[in-house]
Amino acid sequence: MRPIIFDFNGTLFFDADINEWAWRQTINEVSGGTIDFDEVYKEFKSTRNYTFLKHIFKTLGYPLEEDKINYWAKRKETEYYHRFCRENNRKDLAPGAAEFLDYLKENNVPFNLCTASIKENVDLYFDFIGLGRWFDREKIAYDDGTFENKVSMYKAAAERIGTDIKECTVIEDSLKSISEAAKAGCEHIVSIKSYDPEIKEIIQVINDFTELDHGIL
Repeated sequence: MRPIIFDFNGTLFFDADINEWAWRQTINEVSGGTIDFDEVYKEFKSTRNYTFLKHIFKTLGYPLEEDKINYWAKRKETEYYHRFCRENNRKDLAPGAAEFLDYLKENNVPFNLCTASIKENVDLYFDFIGLGRWFDREKIAYDDGTFENKVSMYKAAAERIGTDIKECTVIEDSLKSISEAAKAGCEHIVSIKSYDPEIKEIIQVINDFTELDHGIL
């Protein structure tokens, strides 16, 4: 079995509803309820926090002050996303994920985490959800400000467990990130729910880890 590089949000942890709730609170607070959240969310729900908030600032006619945009981008996570997880005790991984991670650990298969999440969210995942059971906090790749995009992040995630991304299987849900994994050199990608026939590196599409074919990894 090849080394495995996992994405987190939408892959190991199904949090679409949490993100939508957190964004709704944030946008309503920023705009004073003057923006139709449902309409704007359709267009921007898959973008980075900063990009989404920058659009909101433009729509409201606010000055595009980087520090204020960054404040709201972080507040969306630390105030609302974190609150939802803690108040609703949302800490379970996607179906079959914990069992698969246990299998990899028991069979000494190298694996790592590659997530675009910021440090504050990574802290939540380790402290509250308990990712330290499987992942080494010092080796994972996340948005610590040193990566240009997820292409370089994937390469780093592989290197930090002593391998090359070309030798790995990536498990990811976002088509954009799947494309970035392929661009990084990964030739074996398992997709969670997303498919694009143009991405030849996709070897299986699954709804969750209970459907994963271990034989192709």
